[in-house]
Amino acid sequence: MTSFDDYSRINRTYGRQYKPYAIRRDLVERWVLSFALYLSLWRATGMWYGLPANFADGEGLDPMPMKILLYSLIPLCGLYAVINPKVAITLLRMPPLLYFVAATCIASLFVSLNVTASVKGLAATLVLALPSILYRARYGGPQTLKVFAKFAIIAAFANIAYTVAFPQFAIMRGSYDGMVKGLFYHKNGLGQFCAISFVCLISTTKHHFFSYSNLIRLAAMACLLALIVLTRSSTAVVLTMVGSGLVFWLKPIHLIGSKAARVGVVATIFISLFIVVPSIYLTVANTIAEAFGKDITFSGRTLIWEQLIPLIHDRPLFGYGFAMFRQPEVMEQFVTGTWDARSTHNTYLELALNIGIPGAVAWVAFVIARMFTKLSNGTGTALDTSTRRKEVVIILLVMFGALTEAGMMLAPLFVWPHLVASLSEYKPWSRRKLTPHSIESSSSTFN
Repeated sequence: MTSFDDYSRINRTYGRQYKPYAIRRDLVERWVLSFALYLSLWRATGMWYGLPANFADGEGLDPMPMKILLYSLIPLCGLYAVINPKVAITLLRMPPLLYFVAATCIASLFVSLNVTASVKGLAATLVLALPSILYRARYGGPQTLKVFAKFAIIAAFANIAYTVAFPQFAIMRGSYDGMVKGLFYHKNGLGQFCAISFVCLISTTKHHFFSYSNLIRLAAMACLLALIVLTRSSTAVVLTMVGSGLVFWLKPIHLIGSKAARVGVVATIFISLFIVVPSIYLTVANTIAEAFGKDITFSGRTLIWEQLIPLIHDRPLFGYGFAMFRQPEVMEQFVTGTWDARSTHNTYLELALNIGIPGAVAWVAFVIARMFTKLSNGTGTALDTSTRRKEVVIILLVMFGALTEAGMMLAPLFVWPHLVASLSEYKPWSRRKLTPHSIESSSSTFN
């Protein structure tokens, strides 16, 4: 029970009368940020009812619902900046590489083939990233992954139910006949999202098997696996297998006591992942592809890349403008003589074309450096280290998926909020103030 003297101490501390029934500021912060984060995840996936099963039927698709979701994030983030300006100000503290990437993105606007489309693309990318960054900076990695896991559960059940109830929309037709896309616009988007979400739901701690929450989690994971199989996306299958293994395989790294030893192990892993493994894979895949008379991607993607790579040499510094090669009309202008290519099917190639080689290299260097830092950091609780491992796995899966899919980085699509939160290194911000219930540690009120 709080005494009158306790209220007096609080009033003297703040210089104003304490209102025991006022809305607590920390609750408002959580409501605003949680709502914004869920909306950003929804907007990134693009899930909606009635999306056409055939691309040819989607020319007149109404983008208004997704625009409303995107625009609603602006006042929510603005409101949070008013409630807690200190956290918002900390976002200005970015690594130099990120400032360089930002500069190249802005510079690309001045040479863009379509300035309006580039500005809209850059604005959408920034707005969609804000909720993840703010939530991660306020509540930390473990809480952010918890939100991702909850959204994954909702999305898994929703897509299964939608596929059963509305197969005329959920199952693709045309060249992708029979492949499930669920509430997504394309089956590849569903596959990528399910692979990342499956990793978010993996638990490395012991649970009571028959507990309500654990049964829901396991059911959602089964739904995600079913959706991955139904999409017939080989990329999603590989990402799920690799991601599931890495969550556990990386655990011994944080058990190494010596920081120098951890750095050495991490450096060895990175050399294997980015040099040795790709070299072996390319050799084996090329041999198999030649045996079947196909290209190395088994889908004709190299025909697109052969036409796009020479374009980089024409504009190597700032590219053709941010988000330009996510525009179907631009792809139609530069890619001919192959199947209907609506994207570059390679995020790294897309980045080089959109913002230039320096910006693309700086972004990839930042991502790799951030992964290295997270893996070699052995401080914190077991929950902290487990969260960092999952964040590293999410980043790795995005980087691997980016080899054959477009829009995996610096684009307001699919797993962009997951990637942004995983790359973040902001430490959770907390305020310590007096309350009637805890004189030592408390939250202020929002009047």
